[in-house]
Amino acid sequence: MIKNSKIWDGILKAVLVLLIVAVIATPVAGTMFTFLSEDDFSYESGGLEGSVLYQSSIVGSFMKTANIYKSQQGCYTPMFLDHLFRPYSRFGMPGFHFAMFSYVAIFLASVFAVSLVLIKNKTVSLAVILALVLSFFTMSYTRLDTDIMYWHTETLGYTLMLGFMLFALTFSVLSVRNNGYKTVIYIILSSVFAFLASGASLTLVAVNCAVMGAVLIIDYKELIERKFLVIPFVAGFIGALINAVAPGNFVRAGDSAVPGHETLLDGIRDTFTCAFGSFFKAVDIIFILTAIILIALCILYRVEVIKGGLSGIRMLIILGGVLVIHFIEAFPAAYGGKTGQLTGHLLIEHIIAVRFTMIFVAVCFAQWLREHFSKVEMQKNVLKAACAVAVLLILVLPVSRGIIHDSFTARTCRDIRSGAAVRSYRVREYVLSTFEMAEDGTDCIIYVPWDTSTESFPGMGIGADSEWFENRSAANLFGLHTTTILTP
Repeated sequence: MIKNSKIWDGILKAVLVLLIVAVIATPVAGTMFTFLSEDDFSYESGGLEGSVLYQSSIVGSFMKTANIYKSQQGCYTPMFLDHLFRPYSRFGMPGFHFAMFSYVAIFLASVFAVSLVLIKNKTVSLAVILALVLSFFTMSYTRLDTDIMYWHTETLGYTLMLGFMLFALTFSVLSVRNNGYKTVIYIILSSVFAFLASGASLTLVAVNCAVMGAVLIIDYKELIERKFLVIPFVAGFIGALINAVAPGNFVRAGDSAVPGHETLLDGIRDTFTCAFGSFFKAVDIIFILTAIILIALCILYRVEVIKGGLSGIRMLIILGGVLVIHFIEAFPAAYGGKTGQLTGHLLIEHIIAVRFTMIFVAVCFAQWLREHFSKVEMQKNVLKAACAVAVLLILVLPVSRGIIHDSFTARTCRDIRSGAAVRSYRVREYVLSTFEMAEDGTDCIIYVPWDTSTESFPGMGIGADSEWFENRSAANLFGLHTTTILTP
C-alpha cells in the first residue's frame, strides 16, 4: 500500500512538473523575440549620455536617477538599473534578449524558492508553483502580461522587482526558521532584497512592506525572543520612505490629478472602488477551481504552513491582512482618480498581487480546516474526487477553455507557431539596424509596409511624428536629428 502511494506521488510530481513547464515555456521563449519599445529608447539614451558625461556608468546612472527622483518619481531601483544595464547599447540584440530572459528567470526562481520554503512537502510545493505560474500566465486578463514580460522598462521595473520581493520574503522566513550564522546570512540577504524591492513602483512597495511585516506578525513569538529579526522589515521600510517622499512623486501626482479626486478621502474612496472591481476580475473560474485543488492537496498531505497551529482568530487575521494588502497595493494607482478603474499593466499587477496572496490564504485555510474539523482529513476519497472534478471542469468548461485560449501563454504560443513573432522581430530588427547605419545628425525616415501585428508583443512606439517622445528618444540614442517610421 505504501509502495503504491509512493508511485502515485511520483506520478503526480511528474505531471505537475510537466504542467509547470507547459505554462512557462512559451512566455520564456518569447523573450528571445523582444525588442526596444516605448520608454526603452529613453533609458538607453539617457544611460549612455550619463556614462559619457560623467565618465562612469555607475555615477552617470546615479545622477540620472537623482534627476528622475526630483522631477518624476521615486522608483530608485529600476531607474538606476535601467540606466546602468543598457543591454542594447552595450551588447546589441543578443544582450537585450539575455537581459529580458534573465529578469524573467530571476522572477521564476523566486516563485520556486518561496514555494519550496513555505511548504516543505515537495508535491504540494509543486502544486503551489503551478498555481502561481497559472495566475501569472494563463488565467483571465493575463493577455496584459505583454507590458510586464516583453517591454524592457516594465519587465525590469515590475517583474524583476517582484522577484526581489519574493526573495526578500523567502530569506526572511528562513532567518526565522534558522539559528546562528545562517540566520545572520539570511537577514542580510533579506534586507538587501527588501531594500531593492522598496525602490520599485509604489504599488509593489506597499505589498513588499506589508509582506515583510506579515512575517513578523505571524512569527511574533520568535520576534520577541530575537528582536534582530525585524531588520529586513526595517530595511524595506526605509527604502519605502526614500521612495515615497521623492519630490517627483508629488510633481507627477499634481500634474495628473483629476478635480474631485485630489484629497486623501477621495483616494480612499477611489481605491475601494478599484480594488473591489479588480478582485472579481482576479478570482475567475480557473482560479477558484485551482484553489479547490490546492486545499484538497494540502489536507491530503497534512501541510502545515503556519507553525503552532491556526486558530479561528489567527485565520481571520491572515484573511484581513491579505485584504489590506489588496487595498494598499491599489491605493497608489487609484489615487488621483485618473480612470476610475485600474487598466493596463496596473490592472494585471494588482490581479497578480490578489491571486498570489489568495493562494496563500487557500493553503492556510486548508490547514485550519484540517486542524479544526478532523473528519475532513478522513474523507480522502472525497478530496481526491474533488481534485479530479476540478481538473475536469478546467479542461471542459467553455468559460475556462475561453480563458485559457485568451491567456498570455496561449497568445505567445500562437505567435511563435504561426511565425508572427519571427516576422515582427525581423521588421523591428531592420528598423533598429537602419537607425544604426544612418549617418549621424541626419533625419532618418523608414517606410514599413510589412505586417507587424502579433497577439503578445508590444509595438516600438515610434511613429509618423518625429516630435513624439519615443521618436526623439530614438533619435538621441542613435545620434540622429529625427527618426520617423511610416506605415500604410
